[in-house]
Amino acid sequence: MKLPSILLSFSLLALSLFPGYVQSGDLQVPAALQGKAEVVAATDPDYARAEITAAVKTEGQGGISQGLVLRLTDDVPVYRMWSGPTKKDSRGNTNRIGQWWSYDAPKGDQAGYRKDYEICMGWNDLTWMASCTLKKGSVVVVGPGQSVSAQTCGDPSGQESYPANAEDWQVYVAKAWARSAELSCPPDSADYEVNPANIATKKP
Repeated sequence: MKLPSILLSFSLLALSLFPGYVQSGDLQVPAALQGKAEVVAATDPDYARAEITAAVKTEGQGGISQGLVLRLTDDVPVYRMWSGPTKKDSRGNTNRIGQWWSYDAPKGDQAGYRKDYEICMGWNDLTWMASCTLKKGSVVVVGPGQSVSAQTCGDPSGQESYPANAEDWQVYVAKAWARSAELSCPPDSADYEVNPANIATKKP
């Protein structure tokens, strides 16, 4: 076998095993982030801390279907819906600061948001909205949402599942709770309980 054929075979194998292997070319910096972010090459020391392999998932597993590692060249507002200040886990923590965010401002109704971002009901109540800032220099992964199966949602009835969505991209901030220098959030008193019919507004 000639050397170019060997290289081609290796590239195809890498793509099948690691969906995020090729990040530029297939994906472009989204319009909302153009002029505010630059693509990080796999050879860049910053690339590894984006943890793209944790963000890119196979069909039915949630996360994103493809990923682009970006370094922000300007501050960018990001948004996250969460379950509110009274709902806490066994360690006393809320789910306000998680790894999944959006750079698009909230719009539409609660049910539409859940579908657009493939968020199982058991993962998040989607009752409150947080607005934070990813600071210049932050390294994150962005990409289109992957599908989520009923099994992944933990729904034994098989009713709850979500299709992949190429339109509404997600932002993956690996270990966001440990990156306060990059993800700047106000106190949770600045958040609001959403109106289910219009998540851009407060609950009546």
